[in-house]
Amino acid sequence: MASILTSALKGTTAAAHSAFATLASASQITVGAPVPNVDVKINAPDQKLNFSKVQGKNVIVLVPAAFSPVCSETQVPGYIERYDQFAAKGVKDIYILSVNDVFCMNAWGKKLHADKAAQVKFVADDSGAFASATGLVFDAQALLGGPRAKRAVIIIDNGKVIHVAVEEDNLQVTVSSAESALAAL
Repeated sequence: MASILTSALKGTTAAAHSAFATLASASQITVGAPVPNVDVKINAPDQKLNFSKVQGKNVIVLVPAAFSPVCSETQVPGYIERYDQFAAKGVKDIYILSVNDVFCMNAWGKKLHADKAAQVKFVADDSGAFASATGLVFDAQALLGGPRAKRAVIIIDNGKVIHVAVEEDNLQVTVSSAESALAAL
């Protein structure tokens, strides 16, 4: 009996994750749109950040999973290495965002760039609210356990989206690379 209930719950959970991701990604954010008024966490569970209230030109890099190979070895290091080039183009801050908890994001940030902690900030969209509000969520239940942020980059300026680039394949880094984001500035 327990195995029947467990099987039914797993099937129901998978269906719910899939339905949520489908609905949440129905309308992706576009250039000119206001940045969603949604809180994410930075540094600690009680420290909130709302990108709609962030001033200046900022870059938000959405990644599917902290510590994953593509994110850790290709995409995020490109932003860390080129921080000065972004700053020279007027970018105030670069934020790395994933649907993970704040403790995971803090540990990942320290692992990737302990010496540059103030330059590139790691933020937790622990409930997936920002990814959902931007329509940049996908069903990663089979590999990552639930809905996750699509691999993308959003450039914002005083509460407005001025550039969006979303990868068609979450395992590739092309339009969301640091080089592509720099070219968009």
